[in-house]
Amino acid sequence: MDKNTFLAIILSVVVISVGFVVQTTFFVPDEALVEASAEEVVSEIADVQESASTVSIAETADIDAVEFEMGDEDYISRTIEAETDKFLITFNTEGAVITSLKLKEHLDGEEPVDMILRENTNLGSFGLSFGENTSSYMTEAYDYQHVSNSDEYSFIRNYKVKLSDGSYSAPFQIKKTYIFFPDEYMFEIRVAIVNSENSAVPLNYSGAAYTLSTGPQIGPEFVKLDGRNEYRKYFSLSGDKRSTIKIKDGFAESSEQMKWSAVVNKYFALIGIPGSDISKVIWSNDPTEGLKETSKMSYVRSSTKGSRIEDVYRFYAGPKLNNELGKYNLGMDNPFGFSDMYLDKAVDSSSWLGWLEFILKFFMETFYKLIPNYGVAIILLTILIKAIFFPITHKSYESTGKMQSIQPKIKELQEKYKSDPNKLNKEMAALYKTEGVNPMGGCLPLVIQMPIFFALYGLLNKYFDLRGAVFIPGWITDLSAPESILNFGNFTLPILGWNDLRLLPILYLGTQLLMSKFTQAPSSGGQSAMQTKMLTLGMPIMFFFILYDMPSGLLIYWTFSNLLTAAQQGYISSKKKKQAS
Repeated sequence: MDKNTFLAIILSVVVISVGFVVQTTFFVPDEALVEASAEEVVSEIADVQESASTVSIAETADIDAVEFEMGDEDYISRTIEAETDKFLITFNTEGAVITSLKLKEHLDGEEPVDMILRENTNLGSFGLSFGENTSSYMTEAYDYQHVSNSDEYSFIRNYKVKLSDGSYSAPFQIKKTYIFFPDEYMFEIRVAIVNSENSAVPLNYSGAAYTLSTGPQIGPEFVKLDGRNEYRKYFSLSGDKRSTIKIKDGFAESSEQMKWSAVVNKYFALIGIPGSDISKVIWSNDPTEGLKETSKMSYVRSSTKGSRIEDVYRFYAGPKLNNELGKYNLGMDNPFGFSDMYLDKAVDSSSWLGWLEFILKFFMETFYKLIPNYGVAIILLTILIKAIFFPITHKSYESTGKMQSIQPKIKELQEKYKSDPNKLNKEMAALYKTEGVNPMGGCLPLVIQMPIFFALYGLLNKYFDLRGAVFIPGWITDLSAPESILNFGNFTLPILGWNDLRLLPILYLGTQLLMSKFTQAPSSGGQSAMQTKMLTLGMPIMFFFILYDMPSGLLIYWTFSNLLTAAQQGYISSKKKKQAS
């Protein structure tokens, strides 16, 4: 194999390597630090109206620990199940928390997706704690109240807190109310704290009254957070600018006024819209026994001089679908009257290839309408892409054939000018010009199709409708995830970290080797032959490991593309043999 052919192959390797660097840059979770915004954000939530009758704040600030007593009530610890248009809900009176929030329209296997992932813990979500406390919430049983034929669920409890002089405050009441709305993934949590005396609510711990925390993790269930097939990202939005939050040493916080904060995964999001008196938002993933990983948000409420606190929080807990999230950009489209909330910015986007993803998505959805199977739609999309690029690839293969035909002349020049590299390069360039050969022609199809590959990767990796889409029952049951023919159970292959045996990567490897056999130029022997063999075998094997845990939809595209390429080159070779005879 001559130097220029070898250079073309090396260039292909470089292009692919650079492409995967780009993939890593653009598709892994963004680790950018949260950016401060100078723009003041006007809260969409009505300002809290505090009591006009106020006195000095109770002296509870700066004590080491929050000590409190409960009222004389002895409420029963129990769970309550409720159902709305979108949710199956389980409440627990201990802490007045939600322990299960299942999405009726979205499945995780055979069960609805649970947006509250507890694993082997007894924790709930939306718990309250006094002061700035994100590690635990109050677990005393609350009185449960529900008005029949409504979607309002209230929990009430009386407390006293210890003041700095050692005495206890007058009792105050906490009422937490969950309100759900028809056909809505967004719901309200109202927190009302009312002092029994006409004095300030005695909650002032270094300026913080209480903390409302989500957690311990958002669903659905996962094996591991690999940053590609499953991940957790943390966002905030001020004005119309989304910031990505970087978790460092287990937490991150922001005192900037924001429209919303979020914890998102590949397909679902928990987005919180805090009240106007929130002084700080904290994101955390601190270790918790019984959980692989945690992902929490906490809202720290400022202390008040009023005798009552009334706060309203809104939470969106549902799919990352633009048609759902976009409802909150126009007041008439949602029951809260929200406008310009930009919740749809919680959806991942790849701006540099977004236009190409849109085109591919259009054709894939068109094919799906013809044949309602996304696996078939991906294959038809592959055929379309091959047809579009056929003139280019055909010309490339012809160029490769011409390179093969002038190999004797190239070897003759190499032998003649082996001691004069500059002269050799000039003569080789003249030969290519005379013969009408482009030594880099074989690289052109690869270079052109790499953006298609990355755009398709981006599309298949986050296109919601592919989640749980079955191609072949019993084998490829989710085109958005890797397939498996054998699960290793608790065993993990050392170094590789594999938990499953997958068939699609093996089929890809076989078709890639087959394609290489059809498209490989004949070698001139010696060291060149060894280099060619290493590239022919090495590159497919390298990509086998890279693609092993990729979404099955992407592997279907690449495997079928290899088959079409091999068939195309086989046809061209057969045609040339007939012409030669």
